[in-house]
Amino acid sequence: MRAMRLKRTSKRASLESGDWTFFMNKWSYSPIQDKQRRARLEAAPPFGEIAQAVAGSMRIRCTHSDKCDEAAGFMRIVCCVSIDRDLFDLFFNAESGYRGRYFASPEEGLLANGQLLQLVSTSVAAFTVHGDMTTSHAERSLCAPSAKAWLAEVGKDFCPACVGEWTTPQDAAAEILNGRWEHRPDAKARYGRKAPYLERLRIIGAFVNSSGNEYVTTQKRDRAQQIYDFGWS
Repeated sequence: MRAMRLKRTSKRASLESGDWTFFMNKWSYSPIQDKQRRARLEAAPPFGEIAQAVAGSMRIRCTHSDKCDEAAGFMRIVCCVSIDRDLFDLFFNAESGYRGRYFASPEEGLLANGQLLQLVSTSVAAFTVHGDMTTSHAERSLCAPSAKAWLAEVGKDFCPACVGEWTTPQDAAAEILNGRWEHRPDAKARYGRKAPYLERLRIIGAFVNSSGNEYVTTQKRDRAQQIYDFGWS
């Protein structure tokens, strides 16, 4: 837990200056009324166990090759998987889960991301061989540093099997309270403070070319910091 900054300042001044460390970062939930769900989230196991459960139980729905719009010759693999809703909840919304690791620090988030990708890369790469992307190319895409996992968003699907579940929230009410995301006025924080209870994840490889070089798109070059700041990217 990040320590409260010890200096004489008002809460209003802290907010206006962007000093979000003024708040004690204690992870909790509101207004989750389901007592069993709340108890499960609050007793979540370490991320390593959650990642193992995701890798061991995920049901691959489809995989697709995706060309990079910013750099010619670079391509990635995108996979949609389904997992149990309660496991999704732990993965995406628990303090020890995926976003919770980025909340601890961008570095912790990247370590957790790499741990998950290492566990799922072989089965995802071997699921379907695409005409324009070999299995080895898919593996390089999944093992590159900018490969990632996220929930399945509406409008980012490739086929009926990977239609997204998550849509833009209609209100700004906080469901995750951690002293940072619920206080940010940014649009990304409106999404990040939510605790969606869904089933579909996307495993998204990095853009790599046939030589194994990696290209990170402009909007995702500070992804780890964005999730740390807002809970979303």
